[in-house]
Amino acid sequence: MIRRTPAPPAARRGVSGTAIASLLFALLAAGIVYRYYPDDERDVRRHLVHLAEALSLTGAENEVARMTRVAVLREYFAPDVRVIADGHEIVSRDAVVGLLSGWPAPAGGFSVDYAGETIELSEDRSTARIGLTARVVSKDITTGESVVDAREMALTMAKVQGDWVITTAETLDRP
Repeated sequence: MIRRTPAPPAARRGVSGTAIASLLFALLAAGIVYRYYPDDERDVRRHLVHLAEALSLTGAENEVARMTRVAVLREYFAPDVRVIADGHEIVSRDAVVGLLSGWPAPAGGFSVDYAGETIELSEDRSTARIGLTARVVSKDITTGESVVDAREMALTMAKVQGDWVITTAETLDRP
């Protein structure tokens, strides 16, 4: 006959279901606070990511998709935005959006992304200065290789009616 020796009380006790549920609830609450607690720097980064998505084009864009993209692009710029790119100056949101929406997508489209963002908020948190590298990635239709055009940029954004908009954008000279 095999006799079992009961384990000491401390060894028998595992982690209770209540403790696990409490831990999961605390993690969920922390995630919700992180996601929805207002943070201007995170809002600026999110704004830039959404702008990159709106600027990216697939190879085939129908008229409805183009009109939707144009409407969305307007939300990212102040009415009196000032853009300086390669020595050319554009001084209104309508002109910027018109130029961006009229740009034909190459075969296979292209994607826009940013790298190395540095965000400097003003003391009153109503404006932000951003430095970043903007990259446009497309495919060469003859070789199939990726073609990357990267530009250093300086942006200024302002919080207008609770939303961040670009007030100035400038490509910086290449060394």
